[in-house]
Amino acid sequence: MLSRVANSLYWMSRNAERAENNARILDVQLLQMIEASDEELVRDRDWKLIFEICASTELMEQIKSMPYYDEENLVHYLALSEENLNSAANCVRFVRENARVSRDHIPDDYWEAWNDSFWTLQKMDGQQISMRNVRKFLEQVKMTSLTSQGIIESAMSRGVAYQIIKIGKWLERAEKTARILNVVCERTREREMEEQAEDYYYWLAALRMTNGYEAYLKANPPLMDAKEVLCFLTSNEAFPRSIIYCLNHVREAIDDLEGGKISHYSWKLYAKLDQLRTDFEKTDIRNLSSDEMMDFLNQFQNGCNEIGEIFSRTYYLIDPTLQKEEMKQSQGQRQTQTMSTKGITSMKYKVEHTNIFEYDTVVDQSMNSIRLKPRTDECQRLLSYRAEITPASLAKEHVDIWGNHVETFFIAEHHQQLEVKTTSVVSIQKSPFVHRIDYSPEMNAIFHSQLFSEHYLAFLSNTAYTYISPEQMEQVDNQLGEMTNPVQYAIDVTEFLYKHFTYDGESTDVSTLAEESFGLMKGVCQDITHVMLGILRNKNIPARYVSGYLYVGENSALVGDAASHAWVEVMVPGIGWVGLDPTNNVEALEHHIRVGVGRDYNDVSPVQGVYRGGSQSLDVKVSVSLLDQ
Repeated sequence: MLSRVANSLYWMSRNAERAENNARILDVQLLQMIEASDEELVRDRDWKLIFEICASTELMEQIKSMPYYDEENLVHYLALSEENLNSAANCVRFVRENARVSRDHIPDDYWEAWNDSFWTLQKMDGQQISMRNVRKFLEQVKMTSLTSQGIIESAMSRGVAYQIIKIGKWLERAEKTARILNVVCERTREREMEEQAEDYYYWLAALRMTNGYEAYLKANPPLMDAKEVLCFLTSNEAFPRSIIYCLNHVREAIDDLEGGKISHYSWKLYAKLDQLRTDFEKTDIRNLSSDEMMDFLNQFQNGCNEIGEIFSRTYYLIDPTLQKEEMKQSQGQRQTQTMSTKGITSMKYKVEHTNIFEYDTVVDQSMNSIRLKPRTDECQRLLSYRAEITPASLAKEHVDIWGNHVETFFIAEHHQQLEVKTTSVVSIQKSPFVHRIDYSPEMNAIFHSQLFSEHYLAFLSNTAYTYISPEQMEQVDNQLGEMTNPVQYAIDVTEFLYKHFTYDGESTDVSTLAEESFGLMKGVCQDITHVMLGILRNKNIPARYVSGYLYVGENSALVGDAASHAWVEVMVPGIGWVGLDPTNNVEALEHHIRVGVGRDYNDVSPVQGVYRGGSQSLDVKVSVSLLDQ
């Protein structure tokens, strides 16, 4: 499985769990507002507790300082605010978006459940939102989360995707339970110091927030003791929201993912899990003082956060630069917002591509094929596609040897102009990837294996388009040196070509070969891509030509949006195909829309055909526009 797919599944699962947890916590607070005294101090303490668990007290004070403040502002922030990454509404959006791009790996019922909640939210956005509607929405979020968990358990095979989803769920749950207990311990101690008496008010709230009230009373009738509640929510191996239960299930899922083997890349993850479980086994919760309990929960919660970070690094689920940004946040915020979905960028585009052929003489018949239909894969989904052909003709579609959609059509009538217009709507979700790949000894062993070379032989052999001479290759070697790490080498080649090539549409044409454009050090994206393919294949690095579109937008330094764009994909052992755009010296991410792949331009030419008639001219128009999600 590609790490990008695992990333989507992981954050889909974490946000589904987070949505339920935060919806339940807020719902408990709304219930306590009805049950509790109207005394302002009590209500203020309750809101402080909720915000410390789900956001931060600083944010609460900012909201309270706004003009025309009332408690509904606090409810709105936690339930519906787009500014709050962890609001129930944002969690629903994140789940739906990640589920949408991972639909090939999850049951359809899972997608439909969260899609229903999303559209309920969309309808609310256009209405006057009352507290009653908020509570109905929170109830729907809770039920959707529980229903979707049931769908996963009853309808999903126990493969890699399932294990990733389970790990995300149990890690999120363990962190939230630890956070609730941490904050409740602190608030309870403050109240007991003020009132000089034991206070069970917040412990009751903790049980309700973790959906453990009924289960606790069945195990401890009719006792409501702080130490017993703590033991129940931390060390009860039978309760599915206790911390130890969550840790055990994370460990089991990782064992299944790794086949029970500890390797060089996963040992840190195992070590941290075992350390946390050992700490639990050594600690006697009942004999800890309030201060000791606070320290223990703080350390454990930090440990949970660290497990999430190690897991993400182990399976390439996060860009380290984003992690550093997260670490700069205050501790209170980081405990609920660590590893948010900010690293995942989702874009939705409308692409209009028009080819107009003008013939000098009347053409009596022509046979044509087009490769203009965008692909659907782990990172890109084709939402709609339409081809309009004038003169009208019926197209027949097939998939070629490279997995590209090819439409063929025959025009028997006389014509002097042929127009092919395609309109596509595509959604793309990708995160920065190539620059954070840790090229491991295992990857190196695969790269040098005979099986790897045989499997990707088609993308190791140069074609007439991609061949460059030994003398030209020597120039590259003098600049870049020896190739020891194919991933880093591909990045270096991308930068080398970007610095040395001049983007010039007048110096080459569609038939220009890599050897010719290298001599000129000029060309368009097609030429630069062919040269890069030639260099990489000379080093036995499997690389393929990618044809598609590039969204540039306003005030962008990117070039290549006037017509079809081209870039390179490199096969990284154990990871998969990763995209590099040498024309712009960037990774091929959410702005790059993939249509076709092959050995060179000839395999992915957008329009090909034969006809009977005179010479022709071609006018190409491409429009790529960004749509609202």
